[in-house]
Amino acid sequence: MKSQPSEPSEPDKEREILLKQFRAYLHLAITAKQTDQDKEFKAMPGPQIQDYCRVLAELPDNTLAGELWHPVRAILEQIDKAALYCRRRLIHKQVKDADDEAKLERILWQLDYALALIMRLLPIYVRLRAENTKCDELLGARISEMAIGDGVDAAKLIRRHKKLRPDQYCKPEVIFHSESNNLYRFAWETYERIEVLNQLADEFPEHIRAAARRMHGWPMLVHRHTSNRRQFSKLASRLELGAEYPIDVSEGARFRPDTPLVQYLDPLIRRMHIMCEELGDLQFKSVETERSLLLHVWWWWPDEKPGEEELAALRAARQLPPLNKATAIEWAEKALVPLILATDARDWKNCKEPVLQRIAKQKGVKSRATFKSRLLAAVTATLRRLARPA
Repeated sequence: MKSQPSEPSEPDKEREILLKQFRAYLHLAITAKQTDQDKEFKAMPGPQIQDYCRVLAELPDNTLAGELWHPVRAILEQIDKAALYCRRRLIHKQVKDADDEAKLERILWQLDYALALIMRLLPIYVRLRAENTKCDELLGARISEMAIGDGVDAAKLIRRHKKLRPDQYCKPEVIFHSESNNLYRFAWETYERIEVLNQLADEFPEHIRAAARRMHGWPMLVHRHTSNRRQFSKLASRLELGAEYPIDVSEGARFRPDTPLVQYLDPLIRRMHIMCEELGDLQFKSVETERSLLLHVWWWWPDEKPGEEELAALRAARQLPPLNKATAIEWAEKALVPLILATDARDWKNCKEPVLQRIAKQKGVKSRATFKSRLLAAVTATLRRLARPA
């Protein structure tokens, strides 16, 4: 015989009533903002936000935080759901006509603008609270938000912004106004971080060393009136600079970092090295499982999803011995050149990368086979200079 469910206790009933009242209050707050009735809302009798917070903060399981977070999350998820619907229809050519396509683009712009408004306001609240907070989660979020992040991605975003708003990059009032000048802010944020980096290296050498071992150079400020060479040498030795970087970064290295092919190959080698490190010697039960993990580690959305040729090059890289001067040709033949041919040189006659364009325009390059041969020769020669001694 099934036991009857027990009646909720009085405290549980009171809790549910309180939560319903608070949710209704938040609903009114949202509606008031949407209908421009803030004054009327503030004048309403009854408990205010501070009254609810005082009581809800006493409940277990971070009830107050959850009740405030879930409505915000719901809105963000709705924005994401709508954006995915529009993007899928546009990507898969599921539009009826030009008017339908224009409507979807307008929706996406409005959704993105909503996110822009959220992002514009949120850091202000986070910054103000982080200065005095005792919540480590908020401090962590603030530190992440302050991070410069991936410089390559930042540069891409700045270039894209220039294409969208070229006028913003030629107006004196923008160029000389730090709040409007993205490049000004990026340069200053970089400067300020580098200014304190060496201090942090002295205070937290083990933490900084973990990063330095994977770097092939060390960011330092260079002054016109003095050289930092002595300080750099000490830091490089103490932090074991480049010890785990995939190419030769010792004092005996014989390559110029500023040559076009080196600048092109270096991040590609590093990215492939990180992929191999993360996947290690994992054995997969199926090709599909391996494919899924390769995509997870390698693919950066919204870049084009890797095709089978690109994935084949990544699989080959995982089977190769460590990169050195003796294995350079194997790395070039089996991994790097196939990867380049599957991505940046897929349409070899119309490569967008300048270093690949130069190879395509060489005398006698009239077929993909010849282009591949010249590319392989160039990559192999450069890779031998980049690689560590065998």
